[in-house]
Amino acid sequence: MRKLLVCAAALVAFALNVAAQEGAWSVSVGTEAASQYLWRGFAVATTPTLVPTVTLDYEKDDFSFETGYCSITELFGDKYLEMDVWASATFKGFTFMALEQGCGNNLGIGGYDDNFELTLAYELPFEAVPASISWNTFVAGDDFNNDGSQAFSSYVELNVPYQVNNFSVCATAGAVPYKSEQMYEVDGGFHFINLGMRAGYNFEFGEHFELPVYAQYTFNPLANKHMYMIGCSLTYTFDL
Repeated sequence: MRKLLVCAAALVAFALNVAAQEGAWSVSVGTEAASQYLWRGFAVATTPTLVPTVTLDYEKDDFSFETGYCSITELFGDKYLEMDVWASATFKGFTFMALEQGCGNNLGIGGYDDNFELTLAYELPFEAVPASISWNTFVAGDDFNNDGSQAFSSYVELNVPYQVNNFSVCATAGAVPYKSEQMYEVDGGFHFINLGMRAGYNFEFGEHFELPVYAQYTFNPLANKHMYMIGCSLTYTFDL
């Protein structure tokens, strides 16, 4: 958590420096419900989940800043819970994010593992086919190979979205570039673990409420698993 606070403080300081000029601050509060929890080609929870989220956002011209919190709770079964805290800054298509990921069981009572991940993403400058690519690496926490060495597990993902009015489609291809025996179950080399498609429609109610609904298909070629998920969320956004 200390590493996240240092990175978040640096991002906040940068955001406040930019925010000295006129810009727009907003807060979003919402909850997402899904039929299961899929994460990078893995079914972490196979029963319905709830994901309450709160974010603080700033935007001005080519710069934006966001910090937020969410938890992921499995409603039935093992009561899996994940709590994430993050801070990110975007400038001219580049995004840097620091994420503290807490994972445990039984609604957070004992058995907690913290992982700290850094992400660098870039929105490709193709107007006809918008796409983004990201590199994500766990730099600290409960991320080890079978021999006990720090794995520095990494994951690279390409997203190609397409949107017409309130209807959207996004194709995803995600891969592990090198060995990550525990986090991603990859014993070496480059492997695709997350190929999928998500389609959704965003219902808008006035200026502040949004209700996006979606259906998602995911295939993990390394594990040869097909996964399906449906979900919706309700978000309220207000300006500061």
